[in-house]
Amino acid sequence: MGSGSSRWREAEIENMARARREQAARLGIFDAGTWLGRPQGFPLARAVRAGDVGAMWRDAGIVSGLVSHWQGKTVSAQNGNQALAAALPELPTGCGLVWTGLPLLPGAVEPAPGLDGRTPERPAGVRLFPKSHVFPLAEWTIGSLCRWMMERRLPLFIWHSELDWTVLYSLAKAFPELTIVVESQPQKILYHVRPLFALMGECPKVLVETSNFIGQGVIEYTVRHFGPERLVFGSFLPVGDPLVPLGMLLDADIAEPDKALIAGGNLRRIFSEVQA
Repeated sequence: MGSGSSRWREAEIENMARARREQAARLGIFDAGTWLGRPQGFPLARAVRAGDVGAMWRDAGIVSGLVSHWQGKTVSAQNGNQALAAALPELPTGCGLVWTGLPLLPGAVEPAPGLDGRTPERPAGVRLFPKSHVFPLAEWTIGSLCRWMMERRLPLFIWHSELDWTVLYSLAKAFPELTIVVESQPQKILYHVRPLFALMGECPKVLVETSNFIGQGVIEYTVRHFGPERLVFGSFLPVGDPLVPLGMLLDADIAEPDKALIAGGNLRRIFSEVQA
């Protein structure tokens, strides 16, 4: 009786796991945040090389996604962008690269630091680290970069821990056609949802990445008040576990088409509209 009951439970668990894997596969996950290099502040997380990304995505059920480099924050924007450019031949076909930006110096010809005036390859967006790189997130410092991004329909990515909400609001109002993706790492964004939701209500081009957008009913609430188009799936690999945001999405009480938009549809659309 005991062994039979145990086998039944194991079979039931496997059936549930298979059903969830199949559901995830139908959603077509497109990841907003896989990171190369040595993570900062997470000593147990391993460094990721470009050749590791394909297998990591397959193991997590991720179809494709956007790739960033830790050196863009921990060393310099120049080093991070050069490291991304060097990694490109080993990355999966069809992925996009998120370059690190800085305020441009007078006479600068490079849209992203360290690329020697070349247009970035596979551009999927630009990420800014205003606190870590010590510059104001303002029109007078990054206005030319924002205009360059809007011309090419490139989104701006920024960690919520790197910004001041009032300053980001001013930037979003100054560039209303600029898509801004507020990333929920590396700290929980749950404690900041009130200013975040107020910002989303005022600025329709502000989206949220979901890797650490964790809370009871938070996905349902966001979809109900702002629509599924305002969320994009993120894993924050290798620091984050993609099964956490994936489980939140699979269990969310929203329509299947809405889940598909969040899992990959929204980010694929943004990526497909980029004009390099």
